[in-house]
Amino acid sequence: MSAFTPVPHDDLEWEKNVLGSEVTRLRTDGAMLTVVHGRSGDVVPAHGYSKGCVTYVVSGRIQIDEAVLGAGDAGVYQAPGGFFSVKFLEDATYLVARASDDEITVPDIGERSAHNLDA
Repeated sequence: MSAFTPVPHDDLEWEKNVLGSEVTRLRTDGAMLTVVHGRSGDVVPAHGYSKGCVTYVVSGRIQIDEAVLGAGDAGVYQAPGGFFSVKFLEDATYLVARASDDEITVPDIGERSAHNLDA
């Protein structure tokens, strides 16, 4: 019996975050993978993670703070490391890998909801 469980694309649950980007998450006991689809011009506001994350660009181009990343590029966020924002320079898909018990951190954003900001 295989320990691997495939999850076909049609079985993934996609949702729009507060910015309109589409996200889906895959979880195990210790890890979480977030897949993010965004359109050119979309911006993910400043945020961070309590335990850090690894980001990998699958397609398109994004800008994380001052760094421009294209397909095949990656980066690491070490916690606590403040906050970073993501801008879609063109339609793009990127992956964020982090611990399953990790929490998103955001600067004080007043009354605006941070629900599903994670991207």
